Amino acid sequence: GGVVAWHLRKAGQDPVVAARPATAALLSSEGLTLETGGTSQTLAIRATSDATALGPQDLVMVGYKAHDWAGGLDLLRPLIGPETLVVPMLNGIPWWYLDGLDPRFGDTRLAAVDPIGALAAAIPTAQVLGCVVYVGSNRPAPNRIDWNGRKRLILGEPRSAATPRLREVVDLLKAGGIDAEATDNIRSAVWHKLLGNAAFNPISAVTAATIDVIAGDPPLRALAKSIMNECIAVARALGVDDLPDPDQRLQMPPTMVGVKTSMLQDMEAGRSLELGAIVSAICELGRRTQVPTPLLDAIDALAAASWRQRWS
Repeated sequence: GGVVAWHLRKAGQDPVVAARPATAALLSSEGLTLETGGTSQTLAIRATSDATALGPQDLVMVGYKAHDWAGGLDLLRPLIGPETLVVPMLNGIPWWYLDGLDPRFGDTRLAAVDPIGALAAAIPTAQVLGCVVYVGSNRPAPNRIDWNGRKRLILGEPRSAATPRLREVVDLLKAGGIDAEATDNIRSAVWHKLLGNAAFNPISAVTAATIDVIAGDPPLRALAKSIMNECIAVARALGVDDLPDPDQRLQMPPTMVGVKTSMLQDMEAGRSLELGAIVSAICELGRRTQVPTPLLDAIDALAAASWRQRWS
């Protein structure tokens, strides 16, 4: 979220960041700093913790991790009116994924990401643009972002092909310096990203291995490949066929050397792990489609247990 806001501001647009009180105060007083490639630049940016004062917006882009959405709804609700477009910048399976798919897959509510249906009730799918994020960053401080240089967002309509509103949002982001693109199949884009997240993230949380170590260590690479194959089987059962070969997905560019997954960063910092959307939801979809996911089930349990042993 901070990377997107910084680039929009850099391009002369005027985004408003709605954040927790301490973060909003820092952003307002000190600005938003982006650090990349040994350089650092700070921009003044509008920020508030009082979403009610802002009122309903035309476009709300949300940078919550999947498991933070339920707790963050109170900040979002004042921003969402009947015409508001919401862009959840998420990893993993989003809560709206089954809405509009064949009813044979069961209830559209996914327990792994929306246990009591609060997200679906607060944000109708008709007001959502799906978004797949290719941005590497972490926050050394609430108003400072360490960024790897990627700023790619793939956006699509959950229940239709491209629409004028989708093109308008993509054009807005492009004008703001974001590498935004539209897709007619946002669910396929979700799985393309998820193949890596579902394999690398939980393995890294259990082993503390960086992405290049997982891809380069024969036993860990074999485990990651088998997890990807389970993901592909579930995706195909849901009608998504155009997925990359796991061996291709496991090819690591030099820029990935030493890179920690976001889940490993969360494990080391004692933050909750994003297992629900990245792993548990795939297992749930596997049960719904009668596709076995034994390795995903196992790594889900192991990563959760590792976190409890370390931080509970």
